[in-house]
Amino acid sequence: MCGIFGYAGERNDAAELILEGLRKLEYRGYDSWGIAVGEGPRAAVDRRVGKIGDARPKLPASSFGLGHTRWATHGPVTDDNAHPQLDCSRRLAVVHNGMLTNEAELRQALGRTGHRMRSHTDSELIAHLVEDLLGQTSAGETRLVRATMAAFRKLRGLNAIAVLDVQSGEIVAAKSGTPLVLGKADGGHFIASDHSALLEYTREVAFVNDGQAVLLDRTQLRLFDIESGNELIPELTTVEWDAVSADRQGHPDFMTKEICEQPAVLRTIAQRSLAHVTELAERITQAGDVYIVGCGSAAHAALSAQHQLARIATRRIITASAYEFEHHLPFIGANSLVIALSQSGETADVLDATRAARAKGAQIVALTNVEGSSLWRSADLTVPLYAGPERCVLATKSFTAKLALSWLTAHALVGRLEAAREALENTASELEDLISGPRREAIRTIADAIRSQAHLYVIGRGSSHPLALEVALKIKEVSYVHAEGFAGGELKHGVIALIEPYTPCIVLAPNDETRDDVLANALQVKARGAVLIGLASEYHPAFDHHIPVAADSSSVPQLVQAVVAQLLGYDLARLRGHDPDMPRNLAKSVTVK
Repeated sequence: MCGIFGYAGERNDAAELILEGLRKLEYRGYDSWGIAVGEGPRAAVDRRVGKIGDARPKLPASSFGLGHTRWATHGPVTDDNAHPQLDCSRRLAVVHNGMLTNEAELRQALGRTGHRMRSHTDSELIAHLVEDLLGQTSAGETRLVRATMAAFRKLRGLNAIAVLDVQSGEIVAAKSGTPLVLGKADGGHFIASDHSALLEYTREVAFVNDGQAVLLDRTQLRLFDIESGNELIPELTTVEWDAVSADRQGHPDFMTKEICEQPAVLRTIAQRSLAHVTELAERITQAGDVYIVGCGSAAHAALSAQHQLARIATRRIITASAYEFEHHLPFIGANSLVIALSQSGETADVLDATRAARAKGAQIVALTNVEGSSLWRSADLTVPLYAGPERCVLATKSFTAKLALSWLTAHALVGRLEAAREALENTASELEDLISGPRREAIRTIADAIRSQAHLYVIGRGSSHPLALEVALKIKEVSYVHAEGFAGGELKHGVIALIEPYTPCIVLAPNDETRDDVLANALQVKARGAVLIGLASEYHPAFDHHIPVAADSSSVPQLVQAVVAQLLGYDLARLRGHDPDMPRNLAKSVTVK
């Protein structure tokens, strides 16, 4: 979940270049950050707690360096625990994404050989381990990579590391389970945790696979198999995204930008995804059992897909949170299809689920946003989300993209793909009106009215139940208001005990078969003093606030519900003084378990 960025090349402003790369990766972790560059035989390091903001590194000119943004796992958030971590001689600087499951064993062994730790991190152990093995490795042009691979073979857990040798100007990186991407540009080479951080400098990249290591300096880019030590040939590819698409483009923050991009994303899906969803529908038809897995917002999108495929296409689909998927493994076989949802394509639990399913003979379909990600490359069929770079930690356009694709797939299964495509186009127009029309101001008014409330509840039934979960998640992630979504049928089985006078309750009441029942639930909480916020096709007298949503079947009400939630959460966050792009304790790409 941390961000790694390194450079070796002809430019002598490596520290400033790396800092800009870290700004683009800060969504992966923003507890602290740091940069190391060469200064003679010892590394010069600037490490600081907190977000980067307008900081400038206090480092000498250098043509190579390594940087890191941290999401703390081992050790508190302090300057000493920030990365890069150094070996005893300060020759080596190490950055690390992941967790060592054999930390205690390594710490004891290194302590016995005289190493003294300056931090509380597991990551510092890697620097001392490489230091020891470098001293035991014979001279030669691949000395650092051989020592680093030997060290990596001793690590347990899912990890990505990068090691900078300030005496040679080389960077060596190795990975297992967390992403690393190489960039080749005129006059130098890059390494990063996400190719979106490289777009300003190059679109020619190579994705490092698990079990591989890379050596780069200003003139060479070499790839190795960690287990055997054999040299491999890097496979360079040109990615679609450009640097402009990864910028705020005049918006005050990335969350605003990415909310506003959703109409365009839906239109892109409607125009470019028909062949993908047709193939996905065919694989669903041929499969015996179909499973959909995800985590967080992706799990809510999976549950929504289950509803859509059942209601529209009468297909039985099994959903599972990826981290609980092991309980389904006894039932997985060669006739199973596993559809994995992940914005980053690097979600650790999702990758574990797909590896386990493949080992049982299942086919894997990936719905993911990041070209070249681990999930993208490992799937039998990849369905792109076409959402473009998503830098805000909260899922916005990637969530609505997943909903749109499952909507199209459900209709493809019953031969109504063109009607579904038209509904997406209509929904895109409705979202444009929502984002910039009078409903936008109404949402701000609601946020102001409930800004001081500590609790909020969301009621939904049928296809709106997964959206109730997502609405609550969006609000609590960004505003820190305790929000809970639940099925309307559960109301009288305990949840109603939490309703007090003035408690905000959002009611999802589209014009479908659930409308009458969910309005009955709304009246029950209204009788206990709740303030009702209706996301409904029609006004109801019980509503204290009403946001009109998707009056007929020509658009997709769940997509509109999702965007209302994003806007409400955003407004609450701003009113309560929180950063909408970087909520506390969260990071974008969840690569640790």
